[in-house]
Amino acid sequence: MNLLKDRAAIITGGTGGLGKSVLTVFLTEGANVLSTYRKDEELAETKELIDQYREKALFVKADVTNTGDIENVVSKAVENFSRVDILVNIVGGFAQKSFNDTDEGMWDKMMTLNLKTAFLCSKAVLPHMERNSYGRILNIGSRPALKGSGKVSAYGASKAAVVNLTESLADEYKQDSINVNAVIPGTIDTAANRESMPDADYSKWVDPEDIARVIAFLCSEDAKSVSGAIVPVYGKS
Repeated sequence: MNLLKDRAAIITGGTGGLGKSVLTVFLTEGANVLSTYRKDEELAETKELIDQYREKALFVKADVTNTGDIENVVSKAVENFSRVDILVNIVGGFAQKSFNDTDEGMWDKMMTLNLKTAFLCSKAVLPHMERNSYGRILNIGSRPALKGSGKVSAYGASKAAVVNLTESLADEYKQDSINVNAVIPGTIDTAANRESMPDADYSKWVDPEDIARVIAFLCSEDAKSVSGAIVPVYGKS
């Protein structure tokens, strides 16, 4: 279980539904991980991981829409792990409304939570990765990023921009041993999604651990020749 042995990773939102699975897989695969979080109760739910991995798992409270907070996160990672090898941009948001009911505030919120966070965090780690001639950045897309769907125009547009950002960075940094990829999850089987869709067929949803393992692979040496890939992880849906 050493796919990411001694790699230094930053995972934004590593205490959330998908984030906790990614955090767990990264730690079990040998990485040193700094995870951001927003709510104290989320941190409390990771106590078992904190107790088990101690110095290999670092948690920093941060708003990753804020440049100052992001700079502090990267500084803490370098201070504790000496470098940043991997960035996984998980923090994001979802909104569903008809186009007529989508106001400017919702539009801006989706662009901030999904696109701006990936932009700012990538911008903060790339100088460190360039100096080390090594890096992995992994973004989270969505199905509406690939094909527009009704009632999710703001969300889909923001995620489409994340996909384009992924491809742009992959092309720009391809000579620097910095790989940039994205995964496209199907509906993720989390407690929050079950609560919001109680009548759905959960058996068709994708397990967050399955997504986490694809992310770990894309951030590993086994995927050193993969960059600019947009990888669907749909489960049975």
